[in-house]
Amino acid sequence: MPLDLAEAANMLGVSSGTVRRWARQGRLGIMRPSGEFRFEQGELRKWARNQGLRLRSGCSTHRRPAVVDPDSFPLSTALDRGSVLHQVQGASPGEVLSNLVELAPLPESCNRLGLLEQLQAREALASTALSDGVALPHPRKPSTEFVSDPMLVIALLEQEVDWNSMDGKPVHTAILLINPTSREHLQVLSRLAFVMREPAFPRALSERVEGELLRRLVNRLEGKTVE
Repeated sequence: MPLDLAEAANMLGVSSGTVRRWARQGRLGIMRPSGEFRFEQGELRKWARNQGLRLRSGCSTHRRPAVVDPDSFPLSTALDRGSVLHQVQGASPGEVLSNLVELAPLPESCNRLGLLEQLQAREALASTALSDGVALPHPRKPSTEFVSDPMLVIALLEQEVDWNSMDGKPVHTAILLINPTSREHLQVLSRLAFVMREPAFPRALSERVEGELLRRLVNRLEGKTVE
């Protein structure tokens, strides 16, 4: 039985506004003549798997621990709150950031315009592109105006973008870091730097693996799971 917007948002564990944005961009769901969106559960499960989203309890066959200490696995926990987005459009860093802010599963309370301005301000200081096709955009200043807990969104871009990277190579992946405090930002960033030193992670990014596989890889490299 098709789900309405609120039911789909509950299943995916994101806000109704986020699901509406995805639907309007043609990423999932169908629109009825009345203008209302309807979603098939199978479609949502496939979407969640591809984007690395975790379905709400009762909607997924994956078993998760009842309690996870975010300080033990800050990167995995931040990615659990975020997602893996495929085919994010944009021919320039500015266009990518604008689309990324629209697509990210941010809380309804998030000041998206303020977040975009902060991301642009940070890029104006110096490019956040590193090497090997990866950029790490983040607000100039962490703030609870955007999120109450750390969030990480991995965006696999539709096309490579000139981001003024350290090695001169175009960027194929933008990893958005959003944190409420400087301490948490440094904590997640430190763990991400550790994971990026493992050859398997940048290789998975360049190969555009599906979201759930990428999430499992992050969990394994950070030590949250053992395969």
